[in-house]
Amino acid sequence: MSQTNYSRYKYTPDEMSESEFLYRFVVRNEEFNEIFEDIKRVDYSVPNQHYIIIGQRGQGKTTLLRKIMIEVIKDYELSKFLIPVKFSEEQYQIRSLCRLWEEVVAYLEDMYEDEFEGVLGSMEAHFEDADYDLQCFSYLESVLKSKNKKLLLLVDNIDDILVRLKDKEQRRLREILQTSSSFIIIGGSGKMLEQHFDYGKPFYEFFKTLRLRGLNREESIRFLSVIGKGRQRDAVQTIIQNSPERIESLRQLTGGVPRTLVMLFDIFVDEGGNAFEDLLKILDESTPLYKHRMDALPPVLQDIVHTLAINWDGMYTREISKKVRLESKVVSAQLKQLEKYEFVESESTGKNKIYKIQERFFNIWYLMRFGRKKDRQRVEWLVKFLVSWYNKDELQVKANQFIEIIKKGGVQPSYVYHMCEAYGYTELDMATKHEVKEIAKEYLFNVDSDFLEEVSISDVEVLRNAGELVRDNKTKNAIKYLEKSKISNKDIQFHIANIYLYLKKYTYAEEYYLKAIESGDKRASVILPLLYFGLAKDLEKSGYSASKCYKLEKGYYSAKTLSLVLLWADKFSESYDLFYEWMNYSDEVVSQSDMILYLNLLMAKKQLYKAKELMELPEYSLKDKLKPVWYALMTLMQDEFPDELKKMGDELTESVNEVLIHIDELSEKYTIK
Repeated sequence: MSQTNYSRYKYTPDEMSESEFLYRFVVRNEEFNEIFEDIKRVDYSVPNQHYIIIGQRGQGKTTLLRKIMIEVIKDYELSKFLIPVKFSEEQYQIRSLCRLWEEVVAYLEDMYEDEFEGVLGSMEAHFEDADYDLQCFSYLESVLKSKNKKLLLLVDNIDDILVRLKDKEQRRLREILQTSSSFIIIGGSGKMLEQHFDYGKPFYEFFKTLRLRGLNREESIRFLSVIGKGRQRDAVQTIIQNSPERIESLRQLTGGVPRTLVMLFDIFVDEGGNAFEDLLKILDESTPLYKHRMDALPPVLQDIVHTLAINWDGMYTREISKKVRLESKVVSAQLKQLEKYEFVESESTGKNKIYKIQERFFNIWYLMRFGRKKDRQRVEWLVKFLVSWYNKDELQVKANQFIEIIKKGGVQPSYVYHMCEAYGYTELDMATKHEVKEIAKEYLFNVDSDFLEEVSISDVEVLRNAGELVRDNKTKNAIKYLEKSKISNKDIQFHIANIYLYLKKYTYAEEYYLKAIESGDKRASVILPLLYFGLAKDLEKSGYSASKCYKLEKGYYSAKTLSLVLLWADKFSESYDLFYEWMNYSDEVVSQSDMILYLNLLMAKKQLYKAKELMELPEYSLKDKLKPVWYALMTLMQDEFPDELKKMGDELTESVNEVLIHIDELSEKYTIK
């Protein structure tokens, strides 16, 4: 069982050793080079341009700031005069401009004690001065000038610091930045500063911005190739070499955000659920930040964000408008605001745009927190990953492995619950999905987990309950129950059609089979032609439906159905070819009742010699397998083969008569009038 290093993606850059950090710095080189070249070529005798690196959580802002710090220290020329000062991500104590300069001095004393010893004490000696707040920076700058040093302030989450400053302090800071040559600020922010757009604010279009985008395909492969150790790294390399398209699926799901990329990859190579538990911890710790962001939005914007987040996939403006019950032009204006504040992103599709939540990790958090219990919403992101990462056969193998892992025990309950729910919404067969849920429930019961109560009912149980309602003559209740269930739409339509077929309400059955086919249900494509054939009312419709089914997916059932319909249409030669096709399937597949129906219909169509030929083929042995049918045929051909009928035992008389009656019924039913 692989062990996940939780700290690897929680504030990782500053926790790694320098050698490990540099080994893993394989992306964001273009952004780094742009900033670092500016740092090297600027004139430090005059005030300079200041930067803000913008990118959502986990996009690599902290990583980039640390890389800059390391390379400045390593650079022979820069290190002579330029001192990087890098704060940790959160600086809750900085709530005034003066406190910012005090923290800078404290950092210098800690990291460069020989040069800056006692500076903070000297500064604080003036604390009681009336103009201390105004002179605080001057004290710092005078020390820097006396030592011929410049500062490179690397401030993560700089937006949080700026928002705590009073308007007067913000204007003072802007004045300092415009007039002092003693330092350069490079900040990191999860969103574009609101002030950047407000002409009346001190920092309107002030900072040079560098926006971090999601990694592309090549960058994602490079990035994942250096993460993890041992089995994890081996797993990455195996996937990169054998199935690089899976990395692309992961990239699309995560938006190419490095931290989210690592977390979700870990979930699918870690069998014990430790990575999933780590994800839940990070989601939980993200709650205050994300809740604050949501609470700060007006109600209308909250509603739009909720709609997009719950949907997960992108939506058109008209779709959002319908959900939030506002005019499209109103929604469109609100979406522009949400794009401006980095909540949503859009992609043009001709004249229209598709909108979705920009930060996929926030979207995961939202679904996990606000998706309805026992509903697909909560695990939609997991479902999307499963169906894009695995094909149907691989998904079946993965589900079987999941079952075995649970049986062995020692798996995180949260992982068991969320994965069993996600598997329940994939295209796995119902039996497998049911087994996954039953094994998961047994495990959660044994470990006394609260997740047990949240496991949704399986499709098999839903159908079982619906079947009981039908048997109790509560058909309407059964249909309503199915419609309210969480079964996929095509499955619901298919099973409602089956109920109507059972009740011999063929018009309704046809309606729902057609709906199921429209939703992509191949089973309905097979059964509908059989329904048409069984009713024997519309040869043209039956022929079209059977031919379409056969072209869509050649197999035993589609070949058998089309062969019967062709017999009905008196297209004998074409029918025989298909008969040979479906008869060549294994004995486990070929149904005796299907063989009897075909031969009886053949006799009903007066094709007695062909029926005799087929029954005497040695590879099928139908003459021996279907004695009542054979002797019914001999009864019809007794003028030509009188001795053959004499071989029939008396015990077969009743069965033969039943076959003859069936042939007469088929003749009446399928004679083309």
